[in-house]
Amino acid sequence: MIDTGSDLDVDTLHTLVAALAHLSAGDEPRDRIDQLTALERLKCAAAAAQARITATLADQVAAAGDPARSTGTQIGLARHESPHRGRRLTTLATALVSDLPETLAALERGDLNEHRAQIIADGTRDLCAEDRRTVDAALAHRLPFLGDRELTLATARDVMRTDPDGATHRRTKAQTRRRITGRWLGDGTGLITAVVGDSHYSAIMTSLQQAVATDQALGQTHTGGRSHAQLLADHFVARLTGQTTAQRTPVAINMVVSAETLLGDADEPADLVGYGPIPATVARALALASPEHGSRIRRLFRIDDTDHLIAMDSTSRTFHGLLRQFIEIRDQLCRTPWCGGRIRTGDHIEPVATGGKTTAHNGQGLCEDCNLTKETPGWTHQVWSGPLQPHVVAITTPTGHHHLSRAPDTPPAHPDWIETRPGHWQRAA
Repeated sequence: MIDTGSDLDVDTLHTLVAALAHLSAGDEPRDRIDQLTALERLKCAAAAAQARITATLADQVAAAGDPARSTGTQIGLARHESPHRGRRLTTLATALVSDLPETLAALERGDLNEHRAQIIADGTRDLCAEDRRTVDAALAHRLPFLGDRELTLATARDVMRTDPDGATHRRTKAQTRRRITGRWLGDGTGLITAVVGDSHYSAIMTSLQQAVATDQALGQTHTGGRSHAQLLADHFVARLTGQTTAQRTPVAINMVVSAETLLGDADEPADLVGYGPIPATVARALALASPEHGSRIRRLFRIDDTDHLIAMDSTSRTFHGLLRQFIEIRDQLCRTPWCGGRIRTGDHIEPVATGGKTTAHNGQGLCEDCNLTKETPGWTHQVWSGPLQPHVVAITTPTGHHHLSRAPDTPPAHPDWIETRPGHWQRAA
């Protein structure tokens, strides 16, 4: 039994987690809906408790001189999130505790989830503390009834009412955050996201829609049976590449593939570095790409007995050339657990200043933020694996917590291997 009249210590929280694993579904549909509602409120209340703890921790470490980057990374690791997400959660917690008391109270009651609290914090981030609290109070009575889109619009309206003179400044500041991002979706497609100025957005979409309308007016010959959405995507690609299709755009590809797959004796998917697994048939087609495609493919083969890529050494003090490419291919993404960022730095796990060598075994791929975090006081990285074992790095945080980072395994050619979690394989029992 949990005593709600006293503080919940860590052991009690672990007991609650274990108890939820044995929660039985209600007998009637109405009971099950009530359980779902109560559990949702529990998740929201837990998020509010995390926010209060995070804000207190952030104040403590700031007073001790710990960099905000280090704090955000520790919070991300504790919540199994990326360092970037950890910093966003820290900023959200500080805003809720300091400037958005009504939003925090709604989160504690279960009337609002963490995602919607983030919408309010993001929508009011350019306001001063007093104006932020004004908007927070104006939204309070509506919070239990607003969905994501409705809350976004309501927050924007209240922000403009509260600080109309700042609207132009905020619009200009928002446009400085314009950017392009891309993400592989894992099914043969990729997602490209563009954040542009509102006037540019209108011009881009109007132009694409007009091009599609022209194709449709000209009939089946110009549409080729493609849907409206497909025509929009094709015109988008054509205008970015200057071609009707992007097939003739020269590309450089790093592909990790087994010899059996490449020679047609097995159908185990290959890995395109930076993208993910691709079907064996596609891998073989890429390997046979004609010169007109301008593709340059580097095929890397593993040692069949160990399923590890062959390592390389360098006499240089920096990772560059083939050694740098090898580390990027082996690690695929930033080695900080749950980060998922693109590799920007070839890092010496043991620093050169203390005798660390420029080898694949002493190297790891990190994003820029995680590389800077590693250099702040209190962080240590240490290799825990041998040269012919899966590459494992132990990370110790300033609070003394330990996290293990293991490089992804290469996809095996043998049918008796199974993927236990993304990037990690073992022989079937």
